[in-house]
Amino acid sequence: MKMPIKLLLHGVLILLMTCSALAIEIKLPVSSEHAQRDAFQIGLLKLALNKTGVKYHITKSPQTRTQSRIFNDLKRGSEQINLYWMGTSPEYEKALLPIRFPVYRGLLGHRIFIIHKDTQANFDNVKTLSALQKYMGAQGIGWTDIEILEHSGLKQHITTYENIFKMINRGGRVDYFSRGVSEAFMEVDSRKEQLPNLEVEKKILLVYPFAMLFFTSRTNIELKEILEDGFRKAYEDGSFNNYFYNHPDIKKIFEKANLQQRVKINIPNPFLTKETINIPDKYWHGR
Repeated sequence: MKMPIKLLLHGVLILLMTCSALAIEIKLPVSSEHAQRDAFQIGLLKLALNKTGVKYHITKSPQTRTQSRIFNDLKRGSEQINLYWMGTSPEYEKALLPIRFPVYRGLLGHRIFIIHKDTQANFDNVKTLSALQKYMGAQGIGWTDIEILEHSGLKQHITTYENIFKMINRGGRVDYFSRGVSEAFMEVDSRKEQLPNLEVEKKILLVYPFAMLFFTSRTNIELKEILEDGFRKAYEDGSFNNYFYNHPDIKKIFEKANLQQRVKINIPNPFLTKETINIPDKYWHGR
């Protein structure tokens, strides 16, 4: 009896060593030539993965993709990408597997605008939704914000992400680019040399319930469970909030956005699923 037990224990040990040597591969798409755009999310992803004890390897696809293509690639289980973060929608949550920890703690639904530096005066007297409806906004192809904004009568020009900045910089066709408060300053700062006319609008705060979530394909249950475990542990030990509120992009919000003094325009988001609405308050900022 002793020999079989020893052999069994030896087999289990080999199995454990083999499993520990394996690493899950995270394949991320690239949506912009500006790597800074993804720095916060990738740092948060690493934080969650490090909490699990699972070995991992992160790669980026060499080809730039629109969000619409990213969604379709994840939906069909592309071999090139297997994870991305996007503003959520019923369609995304049905077709993909969401990891229900809001990436920006709900701050993605607090919107400030990127405008041409010479047009601030146009927005100084905007104090109501009806006044804002007179201007033309822009959003990226396939973004879930489009339906939310258009539902409240806010006209949106749809084009590629990088093209929006170029259009704002030129002036004329598009008046503003609605961005999450965690995004706008970083996006303007990273383009100062190439697009010097970009500026963050100073007076308006557009607010609606919204969340950015990580998504993977419906067949990748293992990755979903690993990330849920990691995010849960990061919240429990305080490291999620420590990372969040001390990150330069987030600190810049509270230092530069002047949120309390802005004109607040609230609009509804009728497209949130019940599951996202019911994400516990502790995972949202300000609840």
